[in-house]
Amino acid sequence: KVGNVDGVRVAGILLEAGTQPTEALMDWGDANRPYAGNASNPGVMTDVVARVGGPSKPPSAQADVMLRINSGHVVLDNSWLWRADHVEGGSVTKHGENPCQVAAIINGDDV
Repeated sequence: KVGNVDGVRVAGILLEAGTQPTEALMDWGDANRPYAGNASNPGVMTDVVARVGGPSKPPSAQADVMLRINSGHVVLDNSWLWRADHVEGGSVTKHGENPCQVAAIINGDDV
């Protein structure tokens, strides 16, 4: 979790859902305290990979949201948000495996 602060840099990370229910793999900012951010010193997330499920069996990962941004003036660059539709060997997931409601929720301006 990243708080309501300016100029934070997050780079080169893998966010991976586990088997327990998870509301969000990463929260940026506090949803209970709206924050406008700072255009002169924006937050930056680059080379961020998030996945729910895969690559190995059993496919039991779960998260409601991969990335939730609750702040303004955040730069999101080169990000890959993936809900696994297959596992090693090419087996296709089915019957609601790897549940994820949405990849990203953006609650901020100039993101």
